[in-house]
Amino acid sequence: MHVMEIRVALLPVLAGDVQDAVCIVIDALRATSAIAVLFARNCPRVYVAAGHEAAIRFARENRLLLCGETGGRKPEGFDFGNSPVEFLTQDFQGRPVVLSTTNGTYALSQVRQARHVFAGAPLNRTAVAQAAWTAAQQAEADIVIVCSGTDGDFTLEDATSAGLFVEALIAQATPWELPLLDDAAVACKRLWQQDPQLLRSWLEGRHAQHLAEIGFGEDVAYCAQLDRLSVVPELVRDSDSSAELPTAPIFLVPA
Repeated sequence: MHVMEIRVALLPVLAGDVQDAVCIVIDALRATSAIAVLFARNCPRVYVAAGHEAAIRFARENRLLLCGETGGRKPEGFDFGNSPVEFLTQDFQGRPVVLSTTNGTYALSQVRQARHVFAGAPLNRTAVAQAAWTAAQQAEADIVIVCSGTDGDFTLEDATSAGLFVEALIAQATPWELPLLDDAAVACKRLWQQDPQLLRSWLEGRHAQHLAEIGFGEDVAYCAQLDRLSVVPELVRDSDSSAELPTAPIFLVPA
């Protein structure tokens, strides 16, 4: 009988070989939060790009909305930035989106070979944790929670969010199927449980402070809320693009 292991990669480069694993990618501030909001606002599909050049080309060729950020701000020529609060004011019914961000969309592309890749955030923590647990149980796979970080550095908000997911995943286990945790998973869980006031803890971190300083404090506050959304964004392989999925489809933009 397979004993599931839950691991946390504090940066994408630490994820290791995830080909046989189920991954949850977290960029709480703000890419995976923004993706959840896009689907909650009726977006039919989100295309994510590892870099702006590929995103711009793909959006122009396919006449799609272009969203994203550099240093937290909307790049010149983009239709929208990466603000979940801004997306809440829009209706994306019938309007697919191409999203390119500094960290989150890159992280999604880095673990694309995993069995399943979900985009998670505090906003949709329970829904994504349930989907990931079910997928891992069915595949007898481990779960790897991948923190996007910021410009290659560890970030407080992603680590605390990873702790949230570790807790939510463990809660689904029966006493005889409790998963094993690596040290990073234990540390993230304790980090979250030590101070469950997400907004307060996040604002001690540099990235949250930066976003607040450049005018996105409302985003930080909104993204720090738990279980506001029930959408489950999942990365879809090209071969599955026509399948009817219970999850919200994310597609990779060709490099």
